[in-house]
Amino acid sequence: MHGVPQKGIDMSDNDKRPDPGAGIPWVDVTPQQARAHPKGRPGLTLYVIIAYLIVSGLFKLWAFTGAGYPVTVIVLGGALPVITGLGLWARMPWAIIVAIIMAGFTLYAFARNIGADPSMLLLVDALVAVSMIFYLVEGDRPNLIYRHRYRRYSDLKDD
Repeated sequence: MHGVPQKGIDMSDNDKRPDPGAGIPWVDVTPQQARAHPKGRPGLTLYVIIAYLIVSGLFKLWAFTGAGYPVTVIVLGGALPVITGLGLWARMPWAIIVAIIMAGFTLYAFARNIGADPSMLLLVDALVAVSMIFYLVEGDRPNLIYRHRYRRYSDLKDD
């Protein structure tokens, strides 16, 4: 994308809206245009996130079920990451929102357990959650795939 007009993507000035943080305008496209673009498919980073969600969700399903946790904890802690990972793989827009919310809950659980349980698993999970949040919110590919928008970097050259 990076400001180069792509086949099938409308580059009219009417579609631009500036990003409040960076000031780079967003250009909205249709879901069909986003899917047709080469960056409209998950790349290696998204596949790693998807695999992490599915594998960690399956592990949590196994661990929570074996520990006798209530059904709600098993579903929210284990099944939701699996469903979210599959939703990201299927390019469902709701999945990115759920992934960000789950990452936020992971950070909350980590902060709540500081000093009580110095588990390396919690630390790794928190570091992955922070990385996921930044990539899913700020990454060009996730924005195109799930939010059907991209940054028009060519407007920076005009300044």
